[in-house]
Amino acid sequence: MDFRIKFGTSGWRGVIAEDFTFKNVRKVGRGIRKYLFEENLFDKGIVIGYDTRFLSKEFAKEIAKIFAESKIKVLFINEPAPTPVVSHTILKYKTSGGVNITASHNPYYYSGLKYSPSWAGPAEPEVTKKIEESLNKESDDEIKESFDYFVKVGTIEIIDPSCDYLESLLKILPYELNIKNKIIFDPMYGTGINYLKKLFNDNENVFLIHNKFDPLFGGLEPVPYEEFLSELKSEVLDKRAFLGLALDGDADRFGVISSDGTFITPNEVLSILSFYLGKDKKEGIGRTISTTRLIDKIANYYNLEVFETPVGFKFIGMLIRDGKIYIGGEESGGLSIKGWLPEKDGILADMLLVEICENEKVTPKDLIDDLYNRFGKFYTKRIDLRFGDEERELVKNFIDKFSDDKIFDLKIKNIDKKDGLLLNLEEEPSFILFRVSGTENLVRVYFETQNKNLFTYIDEKILNFIKNLKEVKNV
Repeated sequence: MDFRIKFGTSGWRGVIAEDFTFKNVRKVGRGIRKYLFEENLFDKGIVIGYDTRFLSKEFAKEIAKIFAESKIKVLFINEPAPTPVVSHTILKYKTSGGVNITASHNPYYYSGLKYSPSWAGPAEPEVTKKIEESLNKESDDEIKESFDYFVKVGTIEIIDPSCDYLESLLKILPYELNIKNKIIFDPMYGTGINYLKKLFNDNENVFLIHNKFDPLFGGLEPVPYEEFLSELKSEVLDKRAFLGLALDGDADRFGVISSDGTFITPNEVLSILSFYLGKDKKEGIGRTISTTRLIDKIANYYNLEVFETPVGFKFIGMLIRDGKIYIGGEESGGLSIKGWLPEKDGILADMLLVEICENEKVTPKDLIDDLYNRFGKFYTKRIDLRFGDEERELVKNFIDKFSDDKIFDLKIKNIDKKDGLLLNLEEEPSFILFRVSGTENLVRVYFETQNKNLFTYIDEKILNFIKNLKEVKNV
């Protein structure tokens, strides 16, 4: 079977040694190089970063050689670096873009490659399409000269961007970072480790766990969701900490544990920050279609516009780039703010929450409880389904063909198919979203309502729908 490299929601990802190989990495590198030459962008240089995964640095060196071979200046980051650091470095040096070797939150056996253009956000779909169309025609031949040779002649320059990034981060925060309460950080064995160490510089109130590089991520998936944060929760409770904060493998996503052990979801964190940063703002709020409609109520409270986008931070990043929103994010744990990067930044999110909690002298649990008291409780769930190819195609067909005015005997207000199948129900604000993942072999189902009984009903119906997938009407 003819293997073709395809870019998903956030670049190209694949299983190491199966499809993510040095040969294929070289093809992708040459595809990006061709794009830079075609767009006349080759003279501004490029940033290369990498994460803590197996062979990430070696893959990054291979990519760097591809550009150096064509005399494109390479700024090669000296150690595993967070995705937002790559983005920040692109803007600082005004390069043509950057390449980051990372599979973000995927399991340890994955690697990935993400291209960011000069504006430093995730590449637009039209850009990745151009690269994808050309890279499968490119050569996978090895480069004759070594990485060290290009360093010696100056085409590759090894840089340390950590101080520039951290100094800029501290300037963008609304309050002075002054931590007086006990906080536990969990970088999940990923790229955020050294950045957190430098940021807090032996602050006696800050404790780090899982603070060494591990390509296996301690046997867990490096994603800061509740099921992977049991040790952080235990540390928070055992040490009676004010809160626990986590980062994913490339530090662009965040996780939050309140003082009582409650996991504060990304939807809730985005809502908290939207509310507390929204006073006197004129710009809107950006959210993906899968993100909580509590955002809409907060926007309405401040008389601000809501910008709804497909899933993928590239769309939020473009809104930040264009100055349309003061904050934007997604339910999967990514956000950024106006004046910062058009890329999700887990370190920023954690710091913003720390500052608000310290300033208000309350925990994240207190903050979200206050929002629910103001706007009503929201019941939200996401189900991740790892399907085989046949079942996955059945879901795709169901999404493509669905046109009914009801689902599970519930009246549908409107249907939106710009990214999966979004069903907005007549009982507002309630929705069901079926979507095939752009980064993993998953089908995801999202649903939300403010009606607890309706939430339970939908949950039961969704589980039954999954169980009897092959009998679904309209398939």
